[in-house]
Amino acid sequence: MRFQPRTRVACEGGALKVRLAFRMALNLIPETDPVLRDIAKPIADYGSRRLLRLAGEMEDLRAEECALGLAAPQVGVSERIIVVEIPDDDFVGIPETCPVPATVLVNPEIVWQTEQLIKLPEGCLSLCGLMGNVLRPSRIQVEAHDVEGNPFTIMADGWLARVLQHEIDHLDGILYPDRIEEPGELWIVETLDLTDPVWARNPTVREILERRNTNSPGEARMA
Repeated sequence: MRFQPRTRVACEGGALKVRLAFRMALNLIPETDPVLRDIAKPIADYGSRRLLRLAGEMEDLRAEECALGLAAPQVGVSERIIVVEIPDDDFVGIPETCPVPATVLVNPEIVWQTEQLIKLPEGCLSLCGLMGNVLRPSRIQVEAHDVEGNPFTIMADGWLARVLQHEIDHLDGILYPDRIEEPGELWIVETLDLTDPVWARNPTVREILERRNTNSPGEARMA
């Protein structure tokens, strides 16, 4: 654990702003870490230096990894906070997607979701080497707080709705393969080590990977 001065990000009204501070580096935890399967605890210390630092560190790491979202359990912190950003890019197959600046959500909760479902591919920093088609509601309403404790509501559709659902799942110990029922909906994008005990925790994933490695050993494949 080390501290180093660098640009930091803090939250104001849900959006993030940059300032200079000392940072304590965060890192992604391995897939085998049980924190990824825990139900994260609600956050109560709104406005604290600790929470400001955590939000800034998470946003730094999310940006460094070029990810659309990051949840605290992915860095070993079992608390209910996520950061998301939708860049100004085109997302094929997802209508109504607009850019969203880097935003932190503390204690986010999905309070409404449409019955209309859409199936689209997802990946995850915590499960590198895999992608899968996940069926999710196309539109949701999320209530959350910023780091100062100010409540706000997001009515999300398009890609933002999917990213929010994915990250909030992390807060409840859910990984996206848990929502995939058909083996053909999950595929390998790089060679994986099936001896890694992480796969033993999810029989569906292990079955899929074992079959695909048998059919095409050593190859990276997409279904």
